[in-house]
Amino acid sequence: MNELLPWHNNYWKNLMERKTVAQLPHALMFTGPAGTGKTQFADLFVRSILCRQPVAEGFPCGDCKGCRLTRAETHPDVRWVMPPEEGKVIGVDQIREIIRYLSLKSQYDGYKLVIITPADKMNINAANSLLKTLEEPSANTLLILITDRPARLPATIRSRCQKISFIKPSRDAALQWLKGKLDIQHNPAVLLELAEGAPLLALKFADEDRVNQRMAFLEDLENVSGGQSDPVLIADKWLKFGLKESLYWIYSWLVDMIRMKMADQPPQLGNQDIRQRLWNMANNQDITQLFGRLDRVNRAIQLTDGQINAQLLIEEIILGWAPKHG
Repeated sequence: MNELLPWHNNYWKNLMERKTVAQLPHALMFTGPAGTGKTQFADLFVRSILCRQPVAEGFPCGDCKGCRLTRAETHPDVRWVMPPEEGKVIGVDQIREIIRYLSLKSQYDGYKLVIITPADKMNINAANSLLKTLEEPSANTLLILITDRPARLPATIRSRCQKISFIKPSRDAALQWLKGKLDIQHNPAVLLELAEGAPLLALKFADEDRVNQRMAFLEDLENVSGGQSDPVLIADKWLKFGLKESLYWIYSWLVDMIRMKMADQPPQLGNQDIRQRLWNMANNQDITQLFGRLDRVNRAIQLTDGQINAQLLIEEIILGWAPKHG
């Protein structure tokens, strides 16, 4: 499948031109918001490089031996490096293995490729180990680092990669693409708002029925705020869904509540479809309270990347919404 996302056309054209004149760099860094298609682009780019008979515009033919091996994930000249499991980092042993692999000759007399994603999950020892390879690359090797958060990578790593910054497409372009991917039961505009304009994230939300989940969570928070639900039970329910996801919902709702309190007609809400319900919750709170809640949620989100008691963290946030008695 050679689906080049419409908003990737210029990136593709640029790299294909450089490939044609043998001027590809030895290291690329694909950055940009989650849901813009960086990994999908990298996969297509890798298949193009390993294809023995590329077709028009450099796309992989899909039929040659290189394409068949890549499709079967058995091509000997490409490696994908990822954390071993959710919540883990990319360790130094993984990077050392990649360095050893890159020192070997290509089995098909072409490029040897390594894709590290998300690159910001490398621990400091892994990043330091990779640095020498970036400084003194072997011939016909290409490293691709993919990250939503390039600032988390050492400056020494970033400076040795040529960066391609993926941006979100225009709202109209994203909606047009989404409409061709979704069935009639989904509202592409709502999904795109939830995904903050990132089309692939919006598509993922549709697959996971995220809109209905969000509405159930909103009802839970309304009930806690009204004293009709036990905050501890709600916290337990939300934790089963996912700590970070739950915190992001509250964060986005608070941002919209603050926008509405600050301006009667805010220019843009991330949750336009539930505007009135958010206003009803915000109406009895002053702006200082809302900013205080936002700060607490923001700190909680930052803590989720470390070793924390997730149950206590989400309970503290939701208990803050319960009415005070006495």
